[in-house]
Amino acid sequence: MVYVLVTIKVENYARWKATFDKKSVKREESGAKEARLFRNFENQNEIVILFEWDNLSNARKYMESDNIQKYLQDVAAEIINISYLGEKETSI
Repeated sequence: MVYVLVTIKVENYARWKATFDKKSVKREESGAKEARLFRNFENQNEIVILFEWDNLSNARKYMESDNIQKYLQDVAAEIINISYLGEKETSI
C-alpha cells in the first residue's frame, strides 16, 4: 500500500470540500482506497490529506495530472507539499 500526504491551502474550505467530495468516484477509479482529512488548528485554511492508494504509479499519475491543477484553480487552492510514503512500522 502507498500513502500520499498532501498539504494544501484553500481560500474557502466549504467550497473546496464540496468539490473534493464530488471527485471521490474519480479518485477511487484511479486507485485511491481512502482519504483522511485534517485541518490545521492555527490556520483552518490549511488542509492535510492522507490518501491510501493501491500503488505508487497510480498515485503519482493522479496527483500530478493536469486535471488536479485545473481543479485546484477552480476551487482557489494550492498544493504546499506532496509526499509519497510507504508504511514501514506501526507504533503507539
